[in-house]
Order: sequence, then structure tokens, then C-alpha cells
Amino acid sequence: MLDAYNTIARGRRYEQGVPLTISTSEVSNYLQLYDLPIDIDIFLDVVFMLDNDFVDEVREDLKKKRKPAK
Repeated sequence: MLDAYNTIARGRRYEQGVPLTISTSEVSNYLQLYDLPIDIDIFLDVVFMLDNDFVDEVREDLKKKRKPAK
């Protein structure tokens, strides 16, 4: 699953250096090239969960970097 996620995430779009969430088209492109390793519902849940965690972490890091030092 992590390999699949990493492959899918290579198609990620960015806006002003901030990662956008993976769209269903990136997942669809992956599924056209590779066999589905598990049930599609589970696959999508895991991919989007991993992606949400990644995007949330990056955005939190960016917020911390933008805060002025006291």
C-alpha cells in the first residue's frame, strides 16, 4: 500500500509550494497501470487517509515556519 501511495503521490499538484490533496484522477491513472492489491473501497480509504495525514502535516509545518519568533 505504501508503494502504491508513493507512486500515486508523484502526480500530486502544488499551489504556491503547498501540496494539494490527491485527486481521484491520480488514483485512476495508477489503477490503469497496476493491478489492484486489495478491495477498491479499502484501497481508496487507505490512499486518501495517508494523503490527508501527509497534507495536514505539511500544512502544520508551514504554519509553524510562518509564525514570527517571540
